[in-house]
Amino acid sequence: MKKIFQYIMLAVVTIVMASCTSDIEETTTTTGKSNVQLVVGEFPAFGDSQTRAIGTPDEGKTSWAVGDELLLEMTSKTFGSKYAAFTYNGSSWELASGELSYKEDEVPTFPHVYYAPNYKWEAGKLVLKEGKVEGTDEYIEGKANITPNGEAITVKFAEATRNYSRLRIATMPNKPITVSIDKYTPAGSSDMEQNRNYTLTSDEKGNAYLYGNFVTNSEFTVKYEEAPLATYKFSQESKNAKSYALDATVVSANSAEEIKSAIEQKVADSKTAIRLNLASDAGANEFNAIREAFEKVKSGTIDLTLIGCKEIPANGLNNQSGGLEALKSITLPDVTKIGKYALYFCVDLEEICAPNVSAIDEGAFAECLKLRKVTLGELTDVKGDYEHGGGIFGYDSHSIENIDLELSEKQRIMTRKLIDGRYCWTPTEEPYQMSKDHTSRSFLGMTFNSIKCGRIKFE
Repeated sequence: MKKIFQYIMLAVVTIVMASCTSDIEETTTTTGKSNVQLVVGEFPAFGDSQTRAIGTPDEGKTSWAVGDELLLEMTSKTFGSKYAAFTYNGSSWELASGELSYKEDEVPTFPHVYYAPNYKWEAGKLVLKEGKVEGTDEYIEGKANITPNGEAITVKFAEATRNYSRLRIATMPNKPITVSIDKYTPAGSSDMEQNRNYTLTSDEKGNAYLYGNFVTNSEFTVKYEEAPLATYKFSQESKNAKSYALDATVVSANSAEEIKSAIEQKVADSKTAIRLNLASDAGANEFNAIREAFEKVKSGTIDLTLIGCKEIPANGLNNQSGGLEALKSITLPDVTKIGKYALYFCVDLEEICAPNVSAIDEGAFAECLKLRKVTLGELTDVKGDYEHGGGIFGYDSHSIENIDLELSEKQRIMTRKLIDGRYCWTPTEEPYQMSKDHTSRSFLGMTFNSIKCGRIKFE
């Protein structure tokens, strides 16, 4: 007689686990012989043995959730190998695909049972689901057996095999980040990847995860847009089933008082890379607080990243009266508009990165005499001073010729028009990339040390 698992019932006892090596309690429930149960032990929590402390440890996933999937392989002498997937609906595990079958007078075996959300069965092999990327989720192998009475399949993860480690990246909640790794073997793979790039989105707690093996000197960089959040190099090979945590957090501050206090605390802690998450409409009060917080900080020592804000207002970080000599670099990943004289006279500023800015007003970067690198978005609105001929970089042509400029590959050639007593640069239909202006390192009527547009650079 052939027994077919078409309807699967669940009996689960929830056990809170301290680590993936804890014993898992099981139970079965007597039911009619027309039903066969799938009895699943509790999810094997990873724990959080950290390489560095970044606040309260976070175990990540600790229990089964709606939509979780188990992949089973069953072998019988009569029907050979069969493959099936079961999904959890919050109270029971349901057969989602495949079929498991055996004769009543034989005892089937289960060579493999996986919790591997990125994978599916295909022709008896695990393959990546469409749109999924290896190394971005778990790949755990457990054990499964049929009970002596043939009424239940028990699935255990008490001795779950994790041949990989976990990297927990603590950052801003619900934000996209990119992670670049030079040497790394993703979970579920046996091949080491070289120079792998991942695009991840953090959860509501601010965590993003990668699963795999890191070797000695594995180095990776975490960014939000073009803003670097963290870099790290493994001093030794990572250990299987161990969790590592990386601090890529950003200080969230809304009021002027919070901003000033946050910066002063970072400075007191000898931090030189300061990352703030501001309100999108941060204005004059907030930027005054930033200026005040840096007044007594050593010149040319601070790499400042401002996330969230959409605009640097007119005179927002103007240093004409002093106090902002501390700025060495500034990164503005979300800013789309930079106001008049916004960074005027920041004399120790060496780099500006504003990859999404489209509008810049007169004198925004004027008198930044040490400026060497500037990254801008697709500019569509640039204003200057008609009477004196000054543009966004000011009047000093010698200092401008020392700047390496990077533009969007979508940038169009800009033309100057006199409007209401001042000149405005507006885009034409002609691409800037490979244009005569590009090859001659000219943009907005100024000549630069080099200009990169897309992947093409002239110097």
